[in-house]
Amino acid sequence: MRLTHHPGRYHQDRQSTAVADGPARGLPPGIGLSWRTGPEGGPRGIHVPAGTPLPPGTTFSASGPAAGRRQVIPLSGLPPARPAAQGQHAHERCAHERCAHGQYAAGRRSRCRRDASAAVAKDAPGRAGGSSPARPGDGRPDISGLSQARRNAAGPRLPRVALLAVTALVFSTTATAAVAAPNSAWPRGVDVSSWQHQNGAPIDWNAVKAAGNSFAVIKATESTTYTNPNFAPDKAGAQAAGLVVGAYHYAKPALPISTAVDQARHFLAVAGNVNTPGQLAPVLDLETTGGLNPTDLTAWAQAFLREVESQTGRTPILYTFRSFWTDKIANTQALAKYPLWFAIYNDNPDPGWLPGGWQKWLIWQYASSGSVPGITGRVDTNAFCCSPVDLASSADGTRDEIAARYAAEPLLHISLGAPTRAAGPAGGGGRWQPYANGLMFWSVDTGARALFGPIAQKYLAYGGSNSSLRRPLEDISWTTAPDGLQAVFEGGRIYWHPALGALVVRGEILKKYLALGGSASWLGMPVSDEYTVPGGRESAFQNGKLRWNSATNQVTEIHNTPATAAP
Repeated sequence: MRLTHHPGRYHQDRQSTAVADGPARGLPPGIGLSWRTGPEGGPRGIHVPAGTPLPPGTTFSASGPAAGRRQVIPLSGLPPARPAAQGQHAHERCAHERCAHGQYAAGRRSRCRRDASAAVAKDAPGRAGGSSPARPGDGRPDISGLSQARRNAAGPRLPRVALLAVTALVFSTTATAAVAAPNSAWPRGVDVSSWQHQNGAPIDWNAVKAAGNSFAVIKATESTTYTNPNFAPDKAGAQAAGLVVGAYHYAKPALPISTAVDQARHFLAVAGNVNTPGQLAPVLDLETTGGLNPTDLTAWAQAFLREVESQTGRTPILYTFRSFWTDKIANTQALAKYPLWFAIYNDNPDPGWLPGGWQKWLIWQYASSGSVPGITGRVDTNAFCCSPVDLASSADGTRDEIAARYAAEPLLHISLGAPTRAAGPAGGGGRWQPYANGLMFWSVDTGARALFGPIAQKYLAYGGSNSSLRRPLEDISWTTAPDGLQAVFEGGRIYWHPALGALVVRGEILKKYLALGGSASWLGMPVSDEYTVPGGRESAFQNGKLRWNSATNQVTEIHNTPATAAP
């Protein structure tokens, strides 16, 4: 999924390094051999011009598309493939850089193309001129003829039948790999942008549906200034044809981090109501850094996704590819709770290993050069995991996570009472809904949590998720101390006891309290909120105090002084 279109196999996994096509260093000189790159980023084999003499007893090394699978076949043929160097992803990196205004950029393999009227563009190899260049790593030897003089100078030649056998073997190996495809039971779909409307060409969504596709994801926006002029008609046309639809935003990360919220709001304003049947959750297309380091880029993506979930109550989908995640965002696992749309073009029946702590994928973009009836030119093709039932479930835009839990657990009707208003956005990312005797909170990170009684009242009075306590991580639970209750938050805890009330403990004081054993420790239950003292902060407990020193960041235990009996 690009501003316009994805380049041919550049989302491939590369266990070994890309080796550029070029002169045959280390091979016999003067006979016209050269290295040939393969689909895994390392050499598939060697460029063999027709009539090249091949030393007897050499072997031909052919790599299959799956990482690590290599077949070595003794032949009177080619020298073995040269091993790849380590640590490069030259082809993949090149393919995912972006440029503007249709200009060439250094190191690019192809010209950037504009996305309709947008002033920004992305690489689109094979798009211009109508003919498609050979994809890197075809594995097919170039058998264009050598000059007669070179063939004669090279000495005795391999018999024609033997050379044909080598060629047939390579074609056979490649053909076997190319037939691998995603499971036919997985629903198929396309993703489109204004690129699929070159020269005003329309999309015949009925033909797209009739070709066996079940869903379509349409580019809506980019940054805060671009709106795809074809988004609204494409969405309406796809829905009318009976396709599940979705919308994506092409991210342009930048500092400050708050620009993520600005872009999310622009996206949602264009995407419209996503809480209706037949709509996938909103998608963040993250494949460029904007110059941000991995820490800032992670924070930027979190801010965007949390704004989307806060405004819609849906769990947004994240689109990316492997080398971007491992190289540009340090393989962070901080976003692994968001469903993954994974781009990798590997000619395999599955995407292979996933980065970033993801254990499964939701959508797999398995090709960028699909031909789909109803769409002019090439288009990205996708598979949905893993059945029509799963697709229908994910496309239920009416689902409300808070309402779903409340309906599923009758005891909550007793502890919380009836809802007093509809759910709305919550600070820090998520949604919350008040009830007669409490509240419920939901976010992707925390799930749906219920707070009731004095703890819920204390939390709201303290500032809710906008306070230093931030978002609730658990439901209310019993303390180790008798008759007590507690609630755990991202930034602290609230303890409650019928004789003491509801009190907040947080920060370094909470860390020390828990290290000592919490309510089971010699301190007992808290009897005060944290308060200011000279040089720091302090919390009082049944049997003592904990004092935090701001200069040393240390917490001191203070035992209560026994009262002196009157004479």
